[in-house]
Amino acid sequence: MKIQLIDPFPDDMVAQLRQSGAKVGFTPDVSPEEVYSLVSDADIIIMNSKVPADIKLLEAAPQLKLVCRAGVGMDHFDLPLLASKGIEAFNTPGANAISVGEQAVGMLLALMHNISKADREVRQFLWNRESNRGTELHGKTVGIIGYGNTGSAFARCLGGFGCRVLAYDKYKSGFASGHVVETTLEDLYRQADIISFHVPLTPETDNWGRGEFFSALAKPIWLLNLSRGQVVRLQPLLEAVQSGKVLAVGLDVLENENMAKLTEVQRRVMEALMSTGRVLFTPHIGGWSHESLKRINQAIVDHVVAFVCA
Repeated sequence: MKIQLIDPFPDDMVAQLRQSGAKVGFTPDVSPEEVYSLVSDADIIIMNSKVPADIKLLEAAPQLKLVCRAGVGMDHFDLPLLASKGIEAFNTPGANAISVGEQAVGMLLALMHNISKADREVRQFLWNRESNRGTELHGKTVGIIGYGNTGSAFARCLGGFGCRVLAYDKYKSGFASGHVVETTLEDLYRQADIISFHVPLTPETDNWGRGEFFSALAKPIWLLNLSRGQVVRLQPLLEAVQSGKVLAVGLDVLENENMAKLTEVQRRVMEALMSTGRVLFTPHIGGWSHESLKRINQAIVDHVVAFVCA
């Protein structure tokens, strides 16, 4: 079998794959356009998000049997098409959940206690205590939308903070335990002081954070999005921040994460959000820990080696 890796991966991972006896092609710096000329004899493709796993890739790789995503999100995989062709799609759900849960807590604490703002001011030799007075996480009601691997990891991280956690998941039930209460969306919108999104990007979740969502909230909230940028688009979010519906927001993801290719409208909205002083941005690093990288890569190696040797 031929394995083709089209994104950067550690040398030890490539070495483990070669020990399977398969032929391994490793082209970490290949451009998206060049990928299609490299996969004509590939039985297995290992990727991150350089190209979509769609009809164009399948036409370029007629022998393809398995395509692996080093991560969780599969929104650039045409899963029905892959299934119809008998091609297995593999990803690594749960491998980065601890990292996402910890980052969500970190962003929330930074927002509620003005940590980033206070740091910037002290670097300017300003000592403003009263304007940086924080709000305690203890005793607040945290609403988690999507109770899969990352949502449940976030809930576990909140266990020591004295929070009440309300969790909603359309596709799961019977998961409540300890400080976590299974609830409806309506109750979550009515009671939550904080809302965090942990859902995949699907037609159902695309643009969830639009006007109707913010109108349904019973009180101003702190908001986190560590799922996909399209779940909470920036224009309605800006309006919610400006209106006071959102007290502050932590965004680890954006609808367009290529800063060099922002449209003029996207840039203006981002600049407007930045000017509010109530938005914390990070560059999609929630699941990007050293430990999660090792778990993701090892999960891929184990699956691919078993596939090759089957």
